[in-house]
Amino acid sequence: MKDLIIFGAGNFGREVVQLVKDINTDKSQWNLLGYIDETVEKQGAMINHCMVLGNLDWLKKNIRPDLWMVCAVANCKNKYSILNKLSGMKVKFANLIHPNVKLSHFVHLGIGNIICWNTFLSIDTQIGNHIILSPGCAIGHDSVIEDYSTLYWNVNLSGNVRIGEGCEIGTKAVVLPKKAVGKWSVVGAGSVVTKNVPENSIVVGVPARPIIFNEQDY
Repeated sequence: MKDLIIFGAGNFGREVVQLVKDINTDKSQWNLLGYIDETVEKQGAMINHCMVLGNLDWLKKNIRPDLWMVCAVANCKNKYSILNKLSGMKVKFANLIHPNVKLSHFVHLGIGNIICWNTFLSIDTQIGNHIILSPGCAIGHDSVIEDYSTLYWNVNLSGNVRIGEGCEIGTKAVVLPKKAVGKWSVVGAGSVVTKNVPENSIVVGVPARPIIFNEQDY
């Protein structure tokens, strides 16, 4: 089995522990060593029977060529910041895919992706790097999800949808066919996207309408 560390000991990190257990129950693949987390109060703690090994300094001292990692941080800007800090450390990033995920032929996967249970990816979908697909997501044919994005529970992307870099798509949101969500945008829970969403937007409602623009600082 391959040694694995989870970056992030928050709520989603705990879910990833369960994901790893489910993967190993189906076929032994990962030796889960523990979490890396920057929170001082969590250092050395046992969380869901998994230890917080240390922070980034610990990782720098203990990194090795056969060590794998995933970033279990759902907030996209925080995830981006963490991965930038890891960029010079020659970290190997794993794809964690639940055994019951329906992964169609001709799906293109990057690295560091976390794809949770009961998720469906149709033909010719393109999944970038460090994407989180929460449980119950459905990704339609020829859709593209760019790096660092997070889709929360039961998101439905129709065919030929494009989700830009660093987007957060809220629980049970729907994006209609051939629509695009611009990079670093947020789609609120339960929203239905019927028109293209500009970059750095927050949209909510049925149909989804912009309410505010994010500040882009990188």
